[in-house]
Amino acid sequence: MTAHESRPACRVGVTAEDLAREADRAVLYGAILAVQRPGVKIKPHLADAVADLLPAVRAYLGGEENELSAYALEYARACGAEAFLTSKRKA
Repeated sequence: MTAHESRPACRVGVTAEDLAREADRAVLYGAILAVQRPGVKIKPHLADAVADLLPAVRAYLGGEENELSAYALEYARACGAEAFLTSKRKA
């Protein structure tokens, strides 16, 4: 970012790592939404990543205990959204 570009206050002090985690959370949230509301429109820039993560999230939210569901949980942990994912799982 150059000196002439302004940065929103919410982005001041944010690192590239922070932005990557935020982007990963957006993908996870999109996949959860797609499981809960099939046919929902996902933002175009997230659509491919959401589609890739969708089977794992579907497995996790469906209560499956397999490699796919384990991947969804690890993904959520890595981007700081484990609590959110687990709150959406069927009892």
